[in-house]
Amino acid sequence: MAATTSRVGCCGHDCGRCVTYLATVRNDDRLREQAQAFYRDTFHIDLPLNTFHCLGCRSAKVFVLCRECPFTACADRRGISHCKDCAEHPCPALADYTENYVNRCNQLPPDEVIS
Repeated sequence: MAATTSRVGCCGHDCGRCVTYLATVRNDDRLREQAQAFYRDTFHIDLPLNTFHCLGCRSAKVFVLCRECPFTACADRRGISHCKDCAEHPCPALADYTENYVNRCNQLPPDEVIS
């Protein structure tokens, strides 16, 4: 499944493959537990299971750790929808984030994502 504009974050993150997003839209506690374990094991952040709720980066119901996203804030200040639309793309912060995180962690493989 290709990423659609409505499910792509400012940084290029495909919300349609994000475990937290999929746990929400599928109401799947197994996926919530998978996301919870990812944040605990990778970043040593222990969050309650009920905080794993997100309807996408650009929705009103964003995952707690994504609410203060610097890329979304920057895009909003510049009046653009996505970082790729910026004249300074990619800025050093986005280049680093993209290399290490965007569509690389807490995501299901494309063949496991069912629309």
